[in-house]
Amino acid sequence: MILELFITILATNLHAVNSKLWQSGLHQKYDGYGEDWIFMPDGNGKPQVAILKFDETVTRGVLDSAISYILYTRSGPENGTYLFSNDTKLLLNSGFDPTKQTKMITHGWKSSAMSNGVKNMKDAYLQHDDYNIIVVDWEPLAASTFYLGPMQNTKQVGKETAAFVDFLVSELPIKTEDIHFIGHSLGAHVAGNTGSSLSSGRFGRVTGLDPAMPGFHVFANEKTRLDSTDAIFVDVIHSCGGVLGFLQPLGVADFYPNAGTAVQPGCCCAPEIMEACSHGRSWAYFTESINSKIGLSAIKCDNYDRYMSGECEGSEVVLMGENVERSAKGSYYLRTRSEPPYAYTSEITDNNV
Repeated sequence: MILELFITILATNLHAVNSKLWQSGLHQKYDGYGEDWIFMPDGNGKPQVAILKFDETVTRGVLDSAISYILYTRSGPENGTYLFSNDTKLLLNSGFDPTKQTKMITHGWKSSAMSNGVKNMKDAYLQHDDYNIIVVDWEPLAASTFYLGPMQNTKQVGKETAAFVDFLVSELPIKTEDIHFIGHSLGAHVAGNTGSSLSSGRFGRVTGLDPAMPGFHVFANEKTRLDSTDAIFVDVIHSCGGVLGFLQPLGVADFYPNAGTAVQPGCCCAPEIMEACSHGRSWAYFTESINSKIGLSAIKCDNYDRYMSGECEGSEVVLMGENVERSAKGSYYLRTRSEPPYAYTSEITDNNV
């Protein structure tokens, strides 16, 4: 009975949010859409059916072996080095350099360390500098078509990953505040839950890339999803807000490119593809920001209409993405181009560092 009530509430809220933001027509096109199932993009941005029904076989206890931690550095092997909690010898011989910055990256539903978003971001970081890049791969726990299973798994994956980070801090001369964790969709909540579960300190920064909304907005609270207390600084990029991602502010600083909703410029043409594309744009915007010469400038404003009408000209301007000022606080708006480079300028030049 409780499950049926949850599904009803979820479907109602999804429909209400979809209707308010844009008329996709998917509810009319497909029987049971928004009630029994929805489209969510996989790790390569392709729309896949996500069943909005509970299946207890995909919410069993989370095992350490279902989560992998893969270290990438400029001098390390191309396929990375697998690290394991409590394996000190392997860690000390892995090539992890405590003098370098550490970036952690994780994926969302039906994704893995091999998904395009993860690989592109990892490569962009290593092009920019010789970071310690740790990819958190929880693909076995994210792969179920029964979406509520992976959704619930984000809490335990966060706890297990926090234990791994506590291990790193205990064995290496690093501090949690020097670690930046970036997660997309369900992965944004993994990053948040990791931050809230640490016992060795607080992350310096957590970045949520279009944090997944389905299920969380009626079946979770700030303790089980990304929120502004999960790190010293939490920034969020919204790109399919109100449909596949949260529209409401979740961070210390929230960025709304093109209003933060579907349809993001250049996403075309069927509704299923538009939403999936828009959800994935947060990956693309952040990844571009790592090596961008000009950056994606955003203006602090109350809402997108005021931003577009020019009422917020003269307000604080900060960069969205990697180079955001840690002093940023509140909501920021910007426009992007419809294709790379996405940074909006009147004149397009070479945009790479």
